[in-house]
Amino acid sequence: MKKFVSLIVIFCTVALAIVPVSALAKDFEYEVYVNNKLMKSEYPPISHNNAVYVPLWSLLGQLNMSAKDYSGVLRINHPYRTLLVKADQNMMTYFGRNMDIQYTRLEYPIITKDYVMYAPLVFLGDYLDMKIAYGENGRIDITSADLSKDVSWGKDYDIEKAAKQLKLDAAAEEIWKTNSSLWNKKTYFGGHSSKKNYIENSVVSYSGATVTLANSLETYTVTFSSIEDIVNALTNVDPFDGLGWSNDTIDMIKDGYVKIGMTKLMARYSWGAPDKVNKYSSKYSYSEQWVYNYTSSMSFLYFDEDGKLTNIQN
Repeated sequence: MKKFVSLIVIFCTVALAIVPVSALAKDFEYEVYVNNKLMKSEYPPISHNNAVYVPLWSLLGQLNMSAKDYSGVLRINHPYRTLLVKADQNMMTYFGRNMDIQYTRLEYPIITKDYVMYAPLVFLGDYLDMKIAYGENGRIDITSADLSKDVSWGKDYDIEKAAKQLKLDAAAEEIWKTNSSLWNKKTYFGGHSSKKNYIENSVVSYSGATVTLANSLETYTVTFSSIEDIVNALTNVDPFDGLGWSNDTIDMIKDGYVKIGMTKLMARYSWGAPDKVNKYSSKYSYSEQWVYNYTSSMSFLYFDEDGKLTNIQN
């Protein structure tokens, strides 16, 4: 029996030796003091990616700092700069005292957790001129000058314009990051003339709303001016999947051609939506005319009552 007890003791000792210390300890809690006063917030600091984060709005409120939300882009006013950030994105735009605009990528971006915005301590030191000190028992001291003064400066029009661009850039990068393949819908978009409709592209590189795409024919760079332009120009679904069209028809559509007998959907894939639709009907017949206005000419497609292309005029 004594031998059996000894084996249990040895086994427990070995097990404790190989279990990480972090697994035995409780989650470490932080207390944050701002200018020697405990930061009052119902949201505690958190650890994320080996960095400590504090609830941003609570901190700004305790320091009486001016901040404003532009539809998801946060403007933070500092006496010497205006910062524009978007949570969960590493891009930041900021203006200096002379309204000189600058762009950067944050190694530790502002994040959201449970609908609360958190800022990493390194951000507070690098861009808000706060001093960070780590004490014993999880105490963190944030020391800041009076940042409530002189915070209304800046040209609102330029700042709002930059905030809209940052919002666009952040949304565009989510599209580039989450889609391995993109098919272009049009032969012309974003200032670039592609050689084919609906050809599969891969994302080579990107920065904001500017993306470099590559396909079997070419590599090209496009800058989009809105998310609507991206949605209208690109799709992340193979447009011909499940349609049952012949390869000859698909190749013709990719080359931007139409032929007699095509359906309206085929014609729309090839030439896009018409600028105008005219419908003619009588007791014995029906005809639908699609009008395409080009720079120096007009083209017309005519469909019968069954939706089949019967005539082409250029």
